[in-house]
Amino acid sequence: MNKHEDERGIIEDLKVGKDWSVTYISFKKGAVRGNHYHDKTFQQDQILSGRFICKTQHGEEEVGTGKFILHSPGTHHAYKALEDGEMVSVCFGKRIGENYEADTFRLKEKLL
Repeated sequence: MNKHEDERGIIEDLKVGKDWSVTYISFKKGAVRGNHYHDKTFQQDQILSGRFICKTQHGEEEVGTGKFILHSPGTHHAYKALEDGEMVSVCFGKRIGENYEADTFRLKEKLL
């Protein structure tokens, strides 16, 4: 994946190992990301700045700067930016670097 930029912001891999990755993600206010799950990947996100709605199949919460969120394999997840913001996503498993799509399954019914 390395770097992707669109109207929502930027997604850029900072470091990719054999079975892990560290990815920077920026959000413009109102941007929605996610609405997917990973079958074999743990994803841990840390909010660097901004406020977001984080929704999973288990519920939703407002999260902000400093918050850590862990998405275990199989957890449906999505974020909506309530203001411009940034996060770092650390993944362990199959969904890393060029294999981003190999373990990313889009939801037919979006969470957000």
